[in-house]
Order: sequence, then structure tokens, then C-alpha cells
Amino acid sequence: QFKIIPPDNPVIGVVGTGVILPCQLEAKTISERLSIQWIFATNSEKIDVSIYDGKNTQDPVTEDKRYQGRTSFFHTEFDKGNVSLYLRNVTVSDKGKYTCSVFFENWYDEVVVELSVAATGDGSSVFLDGHVGQGIGLTCKSKGWFPEPRVVWLDSKGEIRKEEAITQNVRTSSGVFDIISSMNLEPRSDTEVSCRVVNDLLNTACESRVLISDTFFPSTSPWMTA
Repeated sequence: QFKIIPPDNPVIGVVGTGVILPCQLEAKTISERLSIQWIFATNSEKIDVSIYDGKNTQDPVTEDKRYQGRTSFFHTEFDKGNVSLYLRNVTVSDKGKYTCSVFFENWYDEVVVELSVAATGDGSSVFLDGHVGQGIGLTCKSKGWFPEPRVVWLDSKGEIRKEEAITQNVRTSSGVFDIISSMNLEPRSDTEVSCRVVNDLLNTACESRVLISDTFFPSTSPWMTA
């Protein structure tokens, strides 16, 4: 008579925005006296994120203090079987598995919803670090990515450059990553340089492009002559 339909697609929440954790109940008739329990399981504990008790007509919803003010049910759609949970202001720590449990009289069922979390950082910027040997040092910086992004240095044709790059992903206190990537541009190489930072989970990227004049290289720079 009752059945929970598992979600078709993976659920991805973007940091700072809201996301729906889907849970669809299939039944001919659905009573408002049902109970819904959303649980977030970590390695060390299970958190009752939000509970709806249909028998409590005065105050049916209880939230864990760590999710206070961040969750809501779709009450007007209970009769259609929509017992999904809306989660506001997604953070990196929200990533993981959530269990949607539904109770009605002697019937019970549950489904696990896995939430992936992602963030696209601010625009990348390329800086000139000064001279390194006969070349020029370049650094690309960008903040606020999750999960760890890829950094690709490109030439004027949009192809990956042959120069070796050193990239550091630094995890911040909020869980997102700031990136710093450096490479050396040698004389007589393609002087149009792009730094592209890619989030493969969201399939998004940002890119910064610079064109280095020959006069910046030590061998041709007038202000480097004795």
C-alpha cells in the first residue's frame, strides 16, 4: 500500500544556497498523522536533523539545534507524498548520507539520500612574480572551491602548456579550498597565458588570461641593463 521511491539523480548542494533532499512516498491515500524522520549519520553519531510528528498538531516539527532554522518540510504537499526536506545555507559539513524514514500506524520504510556538496570559487587572477632566471614567474590564485579543483595552464590556442606548474590547495576553516598555482614562463615561448580553475563535480570553471610583452623578460627589458 505504501512505498518510498528512491531519488533518480544524485543530489548536489552548492555552498551558501539551499537544496532539496528528495523523499517521495507512493500511496493511494496519505494521512497527515504520519511521522517523518530525517537522520544524518556521521562516523561517530546519528543526528535527528528534522522530525515531523503528525500526531502533534500544536508543534509537529522538531529540529536538531545544529540545523536550527535551516530545514523545512513541504507541508502542503504531504497529501501528494512529498516528504522531502529543504536544507538552507548548505555548508561543506552537510556532505554525507541522510536517511528519510516514514512511519504510519504499523507501516515503516526508509530511503538513503546522499548529498554531495560543491562550491565554485571566485574568479582566478594571474600575478607576475618577477624574474626567474631569464624567464618570468607567474602565480594564479583563487578562493572558495569544493571539492579540490583542478588548475590548468593554457596557451593562446587553449592547449595545455608544457611548462611545469606547482599547485597548492589550502583547506580553510570553513572547509573550502583556496588555490595557489605557479609556473615559470621562458623567453621566446607563447606569451599568452591562461589559468583555468575547474570544478569537475559542478562542471564549472573560471579563467584568467594575460598577455606578457617581450619587454618584461630580462634579456629584452630596458630597465634591466647595466
